[in-house]
Amino acid sequence: MFGGLLLLLFLSATPLHAVVVFSFDYAAAPDFDATSKASLESAATTFGEYFTNTATIDIEVTSSNTNINTLASAGSNVAPPYNHGFELAGVVARKILGEVDPNGVSADGDIDVNFYHNWDFDDDVDAFAFDFKNVLLHELMHAVGFSSWIWSDGMDAFSTAPGNQGTWAPFDEFLADSTGRLIDPTTFALDGARWNVASVGGVGTDPPTVGLYFDGPAAKAAHGGSMVPIYSPNPWNEGSSGSHVDTDFFVGSNVLLMNHAVGTGPGVRTLSHIELGVLSDLGFSIVPEPASILLIAIGSVALMTCGRWRR
Repeated sequence: MFGGLLLLLFLSATPLHAVVVFSFDYAAAPDFDATSKASLESAATTFGEYFTNTATIDIEVTSSNTNINTLASAGSNVAPPYNHGFELAGVVARKILGEVDPNGVSADGDIDVNFYHNWDFDDDVDAFAFDFKNVLLHELMHAVGFSSWIWSDGMDAFSTAPGNQGTWAPFDEFLADSTGRLIDPTTFALDGARWNVASVGGVGTDPPTVGLYFDGPAAKAAHGGSMVPIYSPNPWNEGSSGSHVDTDFFVGSNVLLMNHAVGTGPGVRTLSHIELGVLSDLGFSIVPEPASILLIAIGSVALMTCGRWRR
């Protein structure tokens, strides 16, 4: 028992690798208090430990209190150059990947939380409250680039029509239908006809038939060699379609952090091998298990040992 506790203390005092640090500006977030700030910062610390890079990411935090279904949202600012291809990475991702801050003193990204809803900020989540850390980990994934920049009509962020040379997010390079990727890797043109069918194709399957899929090699390897179903309901769900794993495919014990919706009660707080694969496909160097997750596991072993001793 004492050996386990000594190991726990040793690991908590010794970083295993470099981490990404998130710095939050709460000036425009009046609904945040000390408890919710601490919860956000705890989630961000865990998330930052998935990366082997060293970077400090500046996030502007806002809050709202509105009777709508949206729990929270997040994104990254962008900065030039806006080259054709798959280079429309946000400032958050570019800094993590080692670039000098592309937008200077401006915030790198933003997070908004809707405090209309009933939140639970700690690690003992009430069955009738939303798991704050689960939701904010999800939003941080969007901020680093788990998001498509293809609009419902197939246009890019600069209103380039399908069939023409476009400017796309790194995530978009890997979006596919059952026959393969939707954007030509040499012309950077989106196949509009295939997009119009797949983007509202419905629930994905394995092997792929209908809907959108993620065709990154690391994510596929983590999914047994098959493309990963991406949320593509009919009709198109603005703000959710194309930028989440398929909520109707990853169900039950297979629910992932990047499902588009979540219910009350304890939620997923770790990235699956599939989601880690997506990050790897986006160019990040990641570790499979952050130090904080390892600490939780070791702490659980120590507690079980103590329980046996109590017998």
